[in-house]
Amino acid sequence: MELDQIDYRILSILQEDGRIPLSKLARKARVSVPTARQRVNRLVKEGVIQRFTILLNPKRVTGYDIFIGISAKPADIGNVVEQLKNIEEVVGLYRTVGEHDLIVRLSVQSYAELDDFIANKLSTLNGIQGIRTNIVTNTIKDEPGPRLKPGAGIRVFCTICGKEIEGRPIKRTIEGREYYLCCNSCAEIFDQKAPLGHVP
Repeated sequence: MELDQIDYRILSILQEDGRIPLSKLARKARVSVPTARQRVNRLVKEGVIQRFTILLNPKRVTGYDIFIGISAKPADIGNVVEQLKNIEEVVGLYRTVGEHDLIVRLSVQSYAELDDFIANKLSTLNGIQGIRTNIVTNTIKDEPGPRLKPGAGIRVFCTICGKEIEGRPIKRTIEGREYYLCCNSCAEIFDQKAPLGHVP
């Protein structure tokens, strides 16, 4: 699925200022207020917009950004990921290809807190073969991404099997929320589960 020019303009504006009033958003995107509202709601429902949040200035807030590269046994990566996801200090977790299998981003208030994380949390996880710690000393540029370009696409995944959908998806709408299915088989399963309230 592709974003059209209106979607592109709205998303670009919101990336610069997520607090912009709807009337001003509509004016800058060159659409009516109802159209802007409908587009934003659709982009939220489709998962293109995950949430509206704020970006803190690291130079005005105490603490440290830490990036830790983790190498793990292939069979244990899934288990390591599940454990890291539930640790409070972990604010970012990325699966990577290259020197490391995972990159962990931490937000800590002191080097003592970093030492505690490595010694009492990270080192206790099974399957980790090696780590490399990088401490951010100065943030030169940190913009929310990804940066959009005209013609950018929307990745759509099947509600039932989780597979990425290529081409036109099968749609179902329940209480204003849209669901996407990749094939007739998944659509049949969805139609069986929906009346029972078993739709994710």
